Order: sequence, then C-alpha cells, then structure tokens
Amino acid sequence: MADTSKHHLSLIEIISLGIGTMIGAGIFALFGSISDLAGGYAWLAFAASAIISASAGYGYAVLARSASTNGGIAEYLDIGWQGGLTGRTIAFCYYLSIAVVLGLVAKSFGHYTTKVLSLGDGAVLWLGIAVMLLFLLVNALGLRLLGLSEKLMVGAKLLVLVGFTIVAFTQFDFATYAQNSGSVAFNAGDFVNAVALANLSFAGFAVIANAGGSVKEGAGTIGRAIFIAIALVAVIYISLDIAVFGSIDLSRIEKAKDYALAEAATPILGQAGFLLLGITAMVSTATNINANIFSGSNTISYMAKERELSPILSRQIFLRQGNIAMIATVVIVIVMLISMNLEQIGDVASLTFLLVHTFVPMGAALHVARGQGRGNATLLWLAAILNAGVMVFFAYHLIGDNTLELYVFAGLVAFSLVFCTISKAVIDRQGAGDHH
Repeated sequence: MADTSKHHLSLIEIISLGIGTMIGAGIFALFGSISDLAGGYAWLAFAASAIISASAGYGYAVLARSASTNGGIAEYLDIGWQGGLTGRTIAFCYYLSIAVVLGLVAKSFGHYTTKVLSLGDGAVLWLGIAVMLLFLLVNALGLRLLGLSEKLMVGAKLLVLVGFTIVAFTQFDFATYAQNSGSVAFNAGDFVNAVALANLSFAGFAVIANAGGSVKEGAGTIGRAIFIAIALVAVIYISLDIAVFGSIDLSRIEKAKDYALAEAATPILGQAGFLLLGITAMVSTATNINANIFSGSNTISYMAKERELSPILSRQIFLRQGNIAMIATVVIVIVMLISMNLEQIGDVASLTFLLVHTFVPMGAALHVARGQGRGNATLLWLAAILNAGVMVFFAYHLIGDNTLELYVFAGLVAFSLVFCTISKAVIDRQGAGDHH
C-alpha cells in the first residue's frame, strides 16, 4: 500500500514555493538600488546573478540526493562537511542571514505601506516592527499560511509583475532607453555591487531545500525545481528591468529608490498602477516574512535535533509553536530596522548569502570526492570560486564608505563560530555526564 501518512509535494508545488520566496524580497526592496548602481546594465546584473545562483544551486542539487529530511541547508552542510564545525557555523550563518533578509523585507514593507496609505516616513520603522510581530504570532500559533494561500499569492504576484512588464513594453521607447543607459556611467565596482545585491533577488531558491523530505520523486526533484525556478524568475526580472528602462525616466526610479517599482508604474498606469504595484509589494513582502520565519525555525530545529545546538532554542515556550529561536529572529530584525537603511541591510544579507553559497558547493565537492555522492567536482569547485570571488570583490568595494556593513558581516560570522563552538562543547559535556 502507498504511504499516504505524509503530504508529498509535487515538482510544480516546490517550484511555486521557490518562486514565491524569490519574488518578494529582492525585486521589490532593491530594484531601485540595483538600477541606481548599474544603470543600463542592470538587466546584465540580474543575468549574472542568475548564473551565480544556479552554480550554487548545482551544489544543492548534488547534496539533495543524500538528504532525507526538511532540514534544508543545515542538513546539506552537515552532509557536505560531515557534521564538523565548519558546516555548523555556516548553517548558523544561514539562520542569521534569514534574520537579516527579514530586516530588509520588513523595511521594504514599511516603505511601500507608507506610500500606499500616504503616511509619513516616520511610520516606516513602526510598520516594519508591527509586521514582524504579527508573523511571529502567526507562526507561534502554528497557523500555516502556506499551502493554498501561498499558491494563490504566487499566481497573483506573477500576474501583476508579468502584466505590468507587458504594459510597460507597449510604452517602450528606444530614445528613453538610450538616455537612461547613458545617465549612469559603467563602473566595474558598482556593477559587482549591483550583481551582489541582485543575487539577493534569487536567494529565495534556498527555501526549496527545506522541502527535501516532502518531495514525491526524491533525488532529482529538488535540483530540477531549483534550476527551473531560477530560470523563470531570471526571465521575469530581466524583462521587467528592460521594460521599465525603456518607458520611464531613470531619475524617477532613483528618487523613489525604496519603493521604486510602485513609482515606475505611475507614468504608465497612473495612481491606480502605483496602488496596484504598492499593494502587491505589501502582500509579497508580508508572505515572504511568513515563509522566512518558517525557514529559519526549520534550520534551528534541525540543528537542535542533531545536537549541534541546544534543544532549548527550539523548545516551545509560548503558544503552540513559539520558541526562543523565533523570538531571537524578531529581536535581530528590530535591531536591523532601527540601525540600518535598506541598502545597508541588503549589503549584509548579500555578503552572508554569498558566504553560504560558497560553502554549500564546496561541501558538495568534498562529498563527491569521498565517493558518497554523484556530481561533477569541477563544476562544484567553479561554483564555490565564483560565489567566493563575488563576495570578496564586493567586500573590497564596501571598504571606506560602507565599512559598517563589513563590521556587521564579520560580527555575524564571528558570533556564529563562537556560538556553535560553545554550544557543541556544552552538549558534549552534558552527553558525557549522562553516560556516567
């Protein structure tokens, strides 16, 4: 008899989960910043980011074949790095990167909401905090706003963005495109900065890894879902960017950097377009927050179950599923909202994801070298070098005006290393005590 005890996700459902998470953080939050940095080459920054993300995705695909739970990246790093300190530290960095991305998304939610509701800029911070607390409550109550609602949301988001792109193309003017392209001089440093930020627009594909234990066909499904999701989202981003650049004056996008997509809709669709894109951004960022709190919680739960971190972190302390890890996530987000602007948070999140996406394919290459997995070792090492190269160049480019972001990033990595080392030592000592 077939096993019907566990809900199995189909390939389309997993792709929807990935697309839903990708279109929500980066594109609404960072479209203005990427356009500002790369000008007429913004579409190329999105294309380059898609290739870099897909290379990291290959590492995920190789490790997915050996994974058996919904532990996601934490499990993949465990497999690749054989449960060592390196894997644990990077897995904890991933958990912290989710908190950083939540800061970015919550701030973006605040910016779009203040504009849609015609509130003052002072409301951005409070709206960001309010939406985080709301979804902390939703997740703690154990309410699953995923499933059907997530599928409907993905459909609505795609419909609005694709529809807007098509309408923008009807207004496309080569003279406008040439003028916009010429207004930002090409600068290699700024372009790499744009690629690193655009990388964040694809980072949501990592959520697909969290469905590893719930897939129907097993082995190859996760890899296929990652590549298809990245390809579809890349086509949408590149088309959207070219359409906007050919139909709207770049100065409008630069002025409204924090809510650029809603502003971009105004010349084409008027106030109704501004509201449509603004509301889509609000709903997209809100569902993204829900999915990311869920993903962060999964990572900590897996690490606690594997006795890599204290089980206290994932123990229920309030409502049905509220735990310390969830509260810690929200506290980190609130600190980010108070202390940094949208682009600064984006820089820290980009660096952290590039770090994770360096170590996942490296772990996969080691896994293959040990004869425990199947994959092309050369491609895996290339993926690691590609992600590490962008991270190092981006970090170098931030020295000077953006040193704060480097300090925060270094702090996150150092904290992860110390925290994971102490946690493991305490757990091992407790284990030794239990045996006596």
